[in-house]
Amino acid sequence: FTKKPEKPIRVYLFKDRPTYDEYHQATYQKPPSTPFGFYMSGERKMVMNISTGTGTLAHELVHPLLAEDFPEVPSWFNEGFASLYEQSGERNGKMTGFVNWRLPGLHKALKSGKAVSFRDLLGFSASQFYGEERGVNYATARYLCLYLQEHGQLIRFYPEFRAGRKDDRTGVAALEKVTGKKLEALEAEWREWVLGLRYND
Repeated sequence: FTKKPEKPIRVYLFKDRPTYDEYHQATYQKPPSTPFGFYMSGERKMVMNISTGTGTLAHELVHPLLAEDFPEVPSWFNEGFASLYEQSGERNGKMTGFVNWRLPGLHKALKSGKAVSFRDLLGFSASQFYGEERGVNYATARYLCLYLQEHGQLIRFYPEFRAGRKDDRTGVAALEKVTGKKLEALEAEWREWVLGLRYND
């Protein structure tokens, strides 16, 4: 990122599900849509149930940083990049995403023919991305970002996509330029790579 937040961001950490739910109900007059946490960009506020693990905190912290640096970021990259740090650690002095709990569900979708294509995923509106198949969408976006990271291409892809967002709203052109592959060829290689990954919780 090149642009940093200029105003404070409030972080609300609740110790468990009951206190998290109680706050959400009292504040928004409805139960939360997720048991983990969320970021409210208009309020510059993160609300989290920390009992679900620190991965939620890492995920949600990415959103306000990304929003400052890339205001028009599409849902697939916003969530894929944030999800990358749900399970992460340090490698060569940098925060790095690792294989996580989303992998088994992604494997199941790929093997059953219920996976989402890259072209569809990258073209989804926010309502489509967060629709009924949001779990598969999150996982696909995350593991696309992990693929780019592990192939040394994520750090090149991000500024390329951000700079060309006006003419490349989905990120397809940036992906093809950085990877040197047409989208369908990239997806085929990615699928083989993902199916070779293993997750032990």
